[in-house]
Amino acid sequence: MSAFSPRQMFLLDEACKPIADAFDATPYLVGTALVPSAGGRGDYRDVDVRLMLTPERYDALHAVTADLIPFLGIAIGQHLASITGLPIDFQIQHADVANTRHHGNRNPLGLRTLANYRGDAHPEA
Repeated sequence: MSAFSPRQMFLLDEACKPIADAFDATPYLVGTALVPSAGGRGDYRDVDVRLMLTPERYDALHAVTADLIPFLGIAIGQHLASITGLPIDFQIQHADVANTRHHGNRNPLGLRTLANYRGDAHPEA
């Protein structure tokens, strides 16, 4: 469950597929946009998407230059925002650090197919 319409979730899922492929890791929707408000849609400032990398992969990116990880976060966030129309805050995180500091819900992105978005207007197979 999230604060987004099925179309918005579909676009976010689809936009995350090449990210998952490129990094061989699953992006996650986290934070306040993950939970609908009492009125049905979430009250969120931005949409938090996180990519948690193994220590080895994170350290390899960080070794290129200290600015690479924040740059990729901004660039990938802009890519996701341009496709979805949502205010995306994308960050690449060290998995061990993220798992120690953050214990909220995580919704995996980039794994669903069109079958997840059929709705209830189709005949049963």
